[in-house]
Order: sequence, then C-alpha cells, then structure tokens
Amino acid sequence: MKLHGEELEVTTVAELVRSRARLGDKVMLRLRGRTLTYQEADQLSTRFANALVGIGINKGDVVSTLLYNSIDAVLIWFACAKLGAIWNPINVSLGRDDLAYTLNDSGAVVLITESELLPTFLEAKPQLERLKRVVLDSTLKAVEEGGFLPLSILAAGRDEDVGIDILPSDPVGIIYTGGSTGMPKGVLVPNLYYIAAAMRFRDVCQASRSDVIYESGHLFHSGGQQLGVTGPMFCEMTAVMGKWFSVSHFWETVREHRATIIHVPGTMLGPLIDLVPSEQDTEHRVRLGVGTGTGMIRREVRDEFERRYNVRLLEVWAQTEMGVLLCSERIDQRRVGSSGHSDGWATVMAVDELDQPVPSGEVGELVTRPSEPYTFMLGYVNKPAEMLRTWRNLWHHTGDLGYVDEDGYVYFVGRHAHWIRRRGENISCMEVEKTLLMHPAVHECAVVGVSAELGDEDVKALVKLRPEVTSPSPQALIDWCVGRIASFKVPRYIEFVEDFPRTSAKGEIERSKLKAAGVGNAWDREASPTV
Repeated sequence: MKLHGEELEVTTVAELVRSRARLGDKVMLRLRGRTLTYQEADQLSTRFANALVGIGINKGDVVSTLLYNSIDAVLIWFACAKLGAIWNPINVSLGRDDLAYTLNDSGAVVLITESELLPTFLEAKPQLERLKRVVLDSTLKAVEEGGFLPLSILAAGRDEDVGIDILPSDPVGIIYTGGSTGMPKGVLVPNLYYIAAAMRFRDVCQASRSDVIYESGHLFHSGGQQLGVTGPMFCEMTAVMGKWFSVSHFWETVREHRATIIHVPGTMLGPLIDLVPSEQDTEHRVRLGVGTGTGMIRREVRDEFERRYNVRLLEVWAQTEMGVLLCSERIDQRRVGSSGHSDGWATVMAVDELDQPVPSGEVGELVTRPSEPYTFMLGYVNKPAEMLRTWRNLWHHTGDLGYVDEDGYVYFVGRHAHWIRRRGENISCMEVEKTLLMHPAVHECAVVGVSAELGDEDVKALVKLRPEVTSPSPQALIDWCVGRIASFKVPRYIEFVEDFPRTSAKGEIERSKLKAAGVGNAWDREASPTV
C-alpha cells in the first residue's frame, strides 16, 4: 500500500509495534522512572491483548483507560490495537458527571484505572449504563472489596499472537475533544490516522533514529499519543514523557535525557519564560521545538522563547479530527505568522458563510479535506447530526478562522466562536486578548461579546490579574488598549475574576458560560464619569 507516494512498511498500529520489535533492547519510551524497550513493547502488549480476550474483550469493543501517563497505558493501547478493540483514553481531570458521560457515550465495556483516580469513578458509578468490568491498579484487598480485577492479570496473558486481522481503515481509538461550546465529542480514528501523522512527524522534524523527543503532554490527547509514542516509534527513536507537564522540571528533564526535539504547546511558553533566567538556559541539545498552538499567543512570547533558549520553534495547525502536524512549518520553509502548509496531505482553504472560497489573504473559516483516505477521523461517536454539520459540502469545517496565501501557507487568526460583531465591524477576541495580555498586571483574560442595542454586541473583557503586582483600575486597562487596537475593538466592559470556568476535556475557558452571564456586574466605561 502506498501513502503520500511512499510504499508503506506498516499500515496499522499493531504492525508498527510488531515491526519495531526488531530493534530489540533499544529504549522506546522512558516514563516516570520506567523504561520500555521496543522488544518489550511488542511482547508485553501481546500478553495484555490475550488477557483482554480472557476477560471478554472482542474486536470492536471499547476499552477505556482512566490513567495518568504510564507505560501500562501505552501497553493497553497497543494491546487494543492488536486485538482490534478501540482504546478510549480519558482525561484524568474529569469530574463525576463528565466521567459518566464519557464512559456512557463511548460505550466502554471495560475501564482500567488506578487508585488515585478511584474516588471519582465510584462517584460516577451509579450513572454508568454499559460498563461491565473494572481493572484497578491497587492492593489485593482493595480489588477484592470493590469487586475489581487486578491490573496484574494483564501481564499474565499468553505470549501467542492473538491472530486477528486488522485493516488500516479499522477504528483503533476514541479521543474526546471539547471546545468552548457543547458536550465533548468522541473522535473515532482509524489505524492509518496514526501512520499518516507519524510520517508527517518524520518529515516535519527531519527526525532520525538518533533523535530523542521530550513530550510533555498527555496520552489522552492526540498530541501526546502521536508526538510522544507513534511518531517517534515510526522513526525508531527514543521518547521521554512524564506524569504531567512541570514548569520547574522541564529543562532539567530535557537535559537529563539529552532530548533533541521538544513539544511545547503555546500555553507552556509563557510559564517557561517566567522562569528565573539561568546560565543553563542554552545548555541543552534541543535542535527543534514543535509549537502547537503558538499562533494563539503573542508573537513576542514565541520570539522571546526562541531567543532565550536558543530553540527553533515550528508552528503547526491541526485538530484532533485531522491528526497532528497536518499543516506545519518546516525547518527550511518558514513564513512569519504562518502555520506552514499541508505539503499535499490535505486541501485547505478559507471560505465565507456560504462555503465560497475567499480571495487569497482574506480571512474566512478554514475548511479542509484529506488527500489520502483514512487519514482523518472516521466520525464523531453517537453524533451523526454534528458530523453532518461539520462535514457539510464534503469539507471538514474546523471552526477556525484564518487565511491562506497564494502559496498555500495557512495563517490562523482565531476560533469562529471567538469573534464579535460590533457596529458593523468584525472583532477578533484573540486580538483584544493579546493586547490585554501585554499589560504587565494581566495574567489571563477572555473576551466575549454581550448583547447590545439593536441586536448588536459589545465587547466584554474578563481579566485575571497577576497576584504580585499592583492592581490596575478598569480605566487603566482601557487606556492601555486605546491606540494599540482600533477604537471599535476597545472593550466597553471590564470584569476582574479569580478564575475561569473551564472545559473538562482540555481545560479551555468555557466562553459560552462567560457569554451567557452577560454584562453582570462588570464596569462599564460608557457609564463611567472619567470617560
């Protein structure tokens, strides 16, 4: 089979695991003090697969994991891939109702979890509809009292291959993704989705088997899976992951493992820059950083990170539905402000509200469709109407706003839901937020549209201040914006908050709740005698 003009050695996750076993004792993954070699990854995942068969798991069944990043989580994923089961990694930060929703929506028949996360599961348990078994990493007494199965049974499976035929188009994972509106959506992905992303990882990063990547994300996100496991595995590399992202230990870990590639999402850049400068800032072997989402932060932050740490960042644009690195800068192909191009993996264009292409350089909704079959998602679990709406006119409507230049480079501007229509003008919430974030007292902010006269909207900014600085007045923030952005973009309302409501899937600010709250008790500059 050929993919993107290349004859494939492997077409499924199971084949990838089996083929790389030839690397023997080479370390595939270092995670929380444990190491997993390529040979062990194949051998142990086979045992796990047979053990899952032993507890009644068949091809097509959904196996959910509520686990922190761990080698066991990776082995369960590989076991499901060999068995033809569908792996559903769940966000460990979910609350009772969120967890129940996810398990019921995915149709999971088995949940594998650990002691630290057991209380949330027990709270959610009365709401569960289909779950049959729970496997727990805990003491024998706790397992017996709860009627659970011990995690140790997975390693006790037989060594014989399960002998199940798997196709590149077969589903292999459900990854839940949630934006600022609606319930989280389960993105059903096929095997070839991971192989395509792995090929892009190799080409974008110019990765070789001598590279070491430090992935600081989570296995319940597509980035953690593809940049921390299958991408490096495809390239015969060693990967390093932790339990979660740690600002204080980030560079220590990078230096300890002699990482040459790092994944640094945009939300991590600010905290890393806030670290106290050190003579060790450039004492590392990192040659490249993959900067997912850095287009959503101020360019000065991105540039300062590159300068201070001497790391070249490659901006990317993609979504869970499309797989990582769909549009990416390349080492020798960079344009200021762009997220690179698709290199033929997909067609990307910006369209208006009638799905008509807008001229080159003009902002519209970014839509895309794959150039290769089975490299995007198969669909949303239990949400056919949402799938039809998203894929109307045979294009995947991303909800992202941006433009495409004459050479196919993509420029991300913001989310469609993050725009405000005010007095006949379109306002990017992200642009206003970037301006406010430049103020030294502002730690985090969110801008939303609230109802105004004649069906129009006014701009409201909700601001979380830095605790160590003198709090500015609302008028001071308005004065900061004046002259930096157009007058019609300057917020009318300012509200100071302690924190924001956030989505369970990704911890993103729930703008729909902020918008629904309306003006509330916010300060109004039009009612202020100082204006």
